[in-house]
Amino acid sequence: MERIFNFLIDHKGAVIVLFLTAAVISIALIPLTVINYDLTEYLPEDSGTKGAIIAARAEFGYSGTARIMAEDVTLAEAADLKQRIMAINGVKDVIWLDNLIDITKPEEFIAQDTMKDFYKDGSALFQVEFEEDNFAESTSGALDEMEKMNGGLIAIGDAQNSRNLKMMVGNEVFKIVAFILPIIILVLVAASSAWLEPLIYLIVIGVSVAINSGTNSMLKSISFITNSMAALLQLAISMDYSIFLMHRYFEERDRGLESRQAIIRASVKTLSSISASALTTIAGFLSLMFMSYGIGSDIGLVLAKGIVISLLTVVILLPALIAAFSKTIDKTRHRPFLPDFYGIGRIAAKCRHAILVIALILIIPSFMAQTKNEFTYGGDADLIGIGSTFNDGQKIIDKFGIDNPVMILVPKGDIKKEAFLAQRLERLDYVRSVVSLGTLADYAIPPSFIPAGVRENFESENYSRIIVNLNFVGEIPQSFDGVEEIRSIVGGYYPDGWKAAGTSTGLADIKDTITRDSRMVSVITLVAIGLIVLITFKSFSIPIILLAVIQSAVWMNMAFPYFTGFKMDYVGYLIVGALQLGATVDYGILFAGRYLSFRRKAIPKEAAILAAKTAGSSIATSALILATAGFGFGLISQVDSVSGMGILIGRGALLSAIMALFLLPALLIGADRIIYKTTYMVTDWKR
Repeated sequence: MERIFNFLIDHKGAVIVLFLTAAVISIALIPLTVINYDLTEYLPEDSGTKGAIIAARAEFGYSGTARIMAEDVTLAEAADLKQRIMAINGVKDVIWLDNLIDITKPEEFIAQDTMKDFYKDGSALFQVEFEEDNFAESTSGALDEMEKMNGGLIAIGDAQNSRNLKMMVGNEVFKIVAFILPIIILVLVAASSAWLEPLIYLIVIGVSVAINSGTNSMLKSISFITNSMAALLQLAISMDYSIFLMHRYFEERDRGLESRQAIIRASVKTLSSISASALTTIAGFLSLMFMSYGIGSDIGLVLAKGIVISLLTVVILLPALIAAFSKTIDKTRHRPFLPDFYGIGRIAAKCRHAILVIALILIIPSFMAQTKNEFTYGGDADLIGIGSTFNDGQKIIDKFGIDNPVMILVPKGDIKKEAFLAQRLERLDYVRSVVSLGTLADYAIPPSFIPAGVRENFESENYSRIIVNLNFVGEIPQSFDGVEEIRSIVGGYYPDGWKAAGTSTGLADIKDTITRDSRMVSVITLVAIGLIVLITFKSFSIPIILLAVIQSAVWMNMAFPYFTGFKMDYVGYLIVGALQLGATVDYGILFAGRYLSFRRKAIPKEAAILAAKTAGSSIATSALILATAGFGFGLISQVDSVSGMGILIGRGALLSAIMALFLLPALLIGADRIIYKTTYMVTDWKR
């Protein structure tokens, strides 16, 4: 390995130019990345909602929808406004009162049962269907145009939710970066031993983040969750690789080695621990790719790719940068601002028995509590009232009620059966209305007598379409129970060949899918990380100790929502569980590596104290950076799935660091004899 690092130092100029060029090209590619906001896209192909969406697109086109309300308008003004809305690019159709009756009649002659869903107290409610789906740019553009009409229209529905989501995510990224980056710089300065050190860290990780972000354009798409969090998480997680190498470089310089030899010695000595740290993190992310819910693959692939790029950048670019700026680094050396954690090591060693007892008192109830958490599953299905001035959707609910449509596709050809099914569904107390050919026309009328414009909206080559409007939204027990009951009723009329899609069915399918993924992801993560640590340390006991420490921190982290009464996003629960275990086990790897090294010249207690002294600063710095990134997302993001994951990440990083600095030394000292007997080629420990 020394020959490779000698080569990199000899060609440091070319290495730096190569990486900077790759970063510039990657930055130019970032705008080409396709961002997906539709979480139902990640459902497995065999899920009911995904199958229904595919069939609906093929048979009818799967258009976006929204309810649009105009206030303080007469019937005549509303009719004119409807025509103006229909003229907007991206709008396919507008359904209003004049589709059902002649609105030129005096208002007192119009049946209130007919009018109440479309016009009430001077407000008109339009059902708008768009040319493309809820997430299309043309749909958002059409809503933008409506925002400017009639003094500002009010919108609610899936299309408006999607528009709000895109607006929030786009605005938040810059706010989060502006909040997090200065704090990370302060942490790096506080942890540095040279004024130039933080700048070098930011260059190295900045290059790797740019390359990863640019290469995302080569993927079909990435989710808005991944796009929001990937860059800063990559920075926060992989920053410690640079810190480990740089701190080792300073140690070698302080031992009297000249700069070139110190770089080579530091690079060689840290390569194993950095690689192990990166591989465990990669394993944690890759385990997400085994989720049948595709959001796991989306996040896992992008972040695993990012960690690989960060590892290569640190191993190749950082030694070249240190060599290029070694004189400036030496000139800007200063005394470290952070303590050396010698005192923490002494406390951990001296109070190890008390620490073990306290840990057990905390871990056991935490394990029990995290199994009893309550979860949400859809992330951001309900975004009413968030966005721009076009944001007063609650007014529509207050005046016209909730309208949560579910589309049911049944084999066509039997309007009578459709009518009976519609009547059965209408009797459910949570169903506002049912619309189908069987409800719009008497089933005794031959299909040829039904106007073609009506028929084509509800009948395709293979299916008839039934729209069931529910009077609830969100993730409530009634939603999941209602979907199950509707599916059971439809299945009774059509044992085969029917499909259903909507926000509520999507939530139900997401819940069923990701709860199946939970145990598998946890097992794969533990096994993969355990094998990597086993190979790295050539020890059977070290992996068990490290996994016990960090997994305990994961349980404590996941127990907080239970004790505080908060519901946790299930996707975040799975992802952060794998992320925390994979990323923060680095702290244990670094500490254990130093402990084993010092055991050659020191007894267990002294080795643990020395390990804390030399590794504590790096662990604390890494944890503070990751916690800053996590809490930044948690405090700033209005997107529940992003905010929830951020809080979990931030709290998890701090808990893992605390456990690595206190519980791990206690376990290493207590299990020293077992470690000696179960670790390959350990013969020179001080007894």
